[in-house]
Amino acid sequence: LCRLLQTNFWIVRLCVSLWTTFFIIILVAFEGSFMIRYVTRFTEEIFALIIAIVYLYEPFKKLYTIFQLNPVLSKYNYNYPLNCSCNISSILNRSITMKNMNLLLNNSSFKYSCYNCTSSTSSLLQNNSITIPNDGTQLPNKALLSLIILLGTCFMSLALKRFRRSNFFGRTTRQTLSDFGMTIALICMVLFDMLITKNAGGHSLTQKITVPNSIRPSDRERGNTWLISPLRERLPFWVYFASSFPAILISVVLFFEVELTSIMIQTKLKCVYTTKPIKGTGYHLDILIAGVLISINGLFGLPWICAAPVRSIAHVASLSRYSKTHAPGEKPRLIDIKDQRLTNIGVHILIGCTIFAASIIRKIPVAALFGIFLYFGIVSISGTQLFSRLKMMFIPTKYHPNVGYLRRIRQMKRYAYTFIQIVAAGLLLAIKVTSFAFLFPFILVLLVPFRKWCLPFIFTERELNELDGDEQQDSIFDDEIDFYGQVHLPI
Repeated sequence: LCRLLQTNFWIVRLCVSLWTTFFIIILVAFEGSFMIRYVTRFTEEIFALIIAIVYLYEPFKKLYTIFQLNPVLSKYNYNYPLNCSCNISSILNRSITMKNMNLLLNNSSFKYSCYNCTSSTSSLLQNNSITIPNDGTQLPNKALLSLIILLGTCFMSLALKRFRRSNFFGRTTRQTLSDFGMTIALICMVLFDMLITKNAGGHSLTQKITVPNSIRPSDRERGNTWLISPLRERLPFWVYFASSFPAILISVVLFFEVELTSIMIQTKLKCVYTTKPIKGTGYHLDILIAGVLISINGLFGLPWICAAPVRSIAHVASLSRYSKTHAPGEKPRLIDIKDQRLTNIGVHILIGCTIFAASIIRKIPVAALFGIFLYFGIVSISGTQLFSRLKMMFIPTKYHPNVGYLRRIRQMKRYAYTFIQIVAAGLLLAIKVTSFAFLFPFILVLLVPFRKWCLPFIFTERELNELDGDEQQDSIFDDEIDFYGQVHLPI
């Protein structure tokens, strides 16, 4: 859009950031955070379903692109090293072969392979002619290798997640392996890719994560200038006011993420302090800080921040203390949560230190990351009541668990409620893939009054309490539920 309007992207982005902070301050000034009470499970599950579908769709979209660039052949010749030549005369003023390219560029931080030559994402070679050998069988089967890495990462993470329910080892060991399942799967796939690369004569056959060599702005037009001044380039006067419209959309999404995360954290605290008074929540303060940080990040061209429900729930779980005096056979009870800020600060410091691990990050295949996304989509959608109701449609009634929304609600009413949620999610997805995608947050907000004023004409209050009521919280600790099973929003 900025290119179409011939305006500077970074200045427009800064204007959007400032408008977002302004709207958040207005929201906090009028104590607008109370509106989150009207966001019920009905809206949460629709939002979670949409995000889960996106997580499930993107990996296969990436795989389709890889298979288009590297079609599967009937025969392959696995004689290495591979021979292909790239005409990069605009860079080195000479034509070289892949066999000695790495030697010529040994003093540079760039390492090229046949994948880099044929990849359309190569920033240095995309404008140069590429010569591929006539014998197409010399190209390795990169598409199937990416498929193996993607599915291997996903299924290994799922297997370690289910390991929590097994009878092997002790409870602590099972929990640790399950909680770090994604990390273990990612490390295994990186080692597998490195082994394949070594056997291929050092030629990388998969696309890797691109990380800059130095800490500098990614936009070359900015040079080494970090601070973005709104007066650096004069924009049309109407642009400064038009940027308020996307800021409203961002404010809505930020409001949903921050407040729903706060509610989930507060719910965990209520499990412990059922009879004791607990300190007030920081609903207003949290979103105010998030809004101010958006403007600060906008001034430096940094990514905008957002809430992290999964990491927040994991942090609460790590600070939880459970009873050790329960009777044999009983599950331990949650007795206390050590409320402090030190570990949270330490986590974010370690996240910031990853900028110094660029050499390690460059070894991670992109397919492995999409395998993690696929895992996110699978586990996040399975933790919702919507998915449970869909699954129970195909299970005889006598095998249904003893829960209110299955035992106390008539079957047709339950089907109707599920159908309404699926139709709403379908409409939102249809809007998201069209040119009207910018209206997505507005349509999502409209689900709140729809639930409050329209659904009572179809369902009774008792039925809505069962289908859309809060989860019954219990201080009994269930070590078979992981963080993704407790978080409805995979963000």
